[in-house]
Amino acid sequence: MVTADNLNLDVLELIFAFISGNDLVAVSSVSKSFLAGVIPCLYATVSFTAKHAKRYRPRGGIMSPFLTLRNHPDLAVHVRYIDIHCAPFIAVGQVHPKFLSETADALQVCKNLTSFVCEPRILPALLGSLQGKERLQNVHIYAALTTIQGEMLQKITKLRSLTLDYPTWNVVDSLTRWAQSLQRTLSHLTIFMSQEVNGIFLEALLPLLPRLRGLHVIGCSKAPHTVVIKAATTHTPSLKEFSFTIFENTPPPSLFCLPTITLPSLRHLAIDVRPTSDVTAVTMSSLFVSLTSLSTLVLKFADRQLPVWSSVIDLIAPPSAITVPLKRLALIDCAVSIDMVGKLSSRCKDLEMLEIPLPIKDIRAFTTAISSLKELHTLTDVGDAHASHGPRATLARNDVRYMMQACGNLKTIVSDGRMWTGHPDFFMGVTVMPQRYKANATQHWFSPLKEYSYPS
Repeated sequence: MVTADNLNLDVLELIFAFISGNDLVAVSSVSKSFLAGVIPCLYATVSFTAKHAKRYRPRGGIMSPFLTLRNHPDLAVHVRYIDIHCAPFIAVGQVHPKFLSETADALQVCKNLTSFVCEPRILPALLGSLQGKERLQNVHIYAALTTIQGEMLQKITKLRSLTLDYPTWNVVDSLTRWAQSLQRTLSHLTIFMSQEVNGIFLEALLPLLPRLRGLHVIGCSKAPHTVVIKAATTHTPSLKEFSFTIFENTPPPSLFCLPTITLPSLRHLAIDVRPTSDVTAVTMSSLFVSLTSLSTLVLKFADRQLPVWSSVIDLIAPPSAITVPLKRLALIDCAVSIDMVGKLSSRCKDLEMLEIPLPIKDIRAFTTAISSLKELHTLTDVGDAHASHGPRATLARNDVRYMMQACGNLKTIVSDGRMWTGHPDFFMGVTVMPQRYKANATQHWFSPLKEYSYPS
């Protein structure tokens, strides 16, 4: 008799690939054969979050997953992704040394590591263990390093994606030398919040990266958007993903020729809009002239109380255009009126994902405004509960059901830490179920979503 317990191990691994989280742990307790089948999935991704850091105790508490890998090197062969979001502290600014030792030893034995994310400032203690990782392709780090530490980082030469958060001048200065080793593989580069990046640096760096398909330069005050756009269009015309910041100190339009983004392959565009005056709309007026093939547009504003200017909405969806081929639109940290939502819906009819502050108190009018979006399947509320005084209204079950019934293809609504999913119901029309939702902590707001990523 054939039972689940004597299925081929390869079949079990394929089945368990559709299971995640605590369910994997539960499955591993069923039998020895299930344990053997679930181990590759269970240890493929190892993460350490703030929840783990608060409960971490080197003796008699929550054991670090890195200690498990150090004690059982045979499990480390399955590890592909390591994400460290937080680190346990024993004092202000002092990370627990035992945790650093466990993590460094675990990294040493993870020979098949392909992705490494390290948000806390602990990278210097781990650099030695990152050496010799031939399969490492994705690195996302807090890059506050010394010159010697930056040279150690340069020994990683087969990266496809590199994200540097708050890089110091040592790292920025060495990036042009590092790029010479990465020019055959690197396709995505992100530099986040650096005071050392400027036009001269970009003019020297980008020609060394001919395979670059994604460039994100955010929060770099010495690199205004005019400089970033000029360097990108000149040296990396095949970009598919592009992000930059418009700063307050950008010269007025009368003093320079307005930049135009001439990137024919561009699919994802994210703009961090810092100025809050009406001049910003004029500054942005030329950016969208030639962008007729965008699939994703993300706009983040500096002042959440400032309404989105009607002229900016017209730039996203010009009146002359019958329809705009956007699949995903995100308007973050801003106020959007119902009339503007209706205007967007009438011109961006192909939208599949919309991220916008939801007007909970006017949800019926809002639903009417988006009801023409026949392809919309996911709606995300990016409103902040702390943005207004007093308690913020939340979506009720009846509101969710009404929205999903009015928008026939809408199946997912994310709001206030909950994800509502809808299913057809013969009696109720739509049955809605809430579950806890947590956004991807390692992904910046300007990064494309996995379903809208554009490989090189």
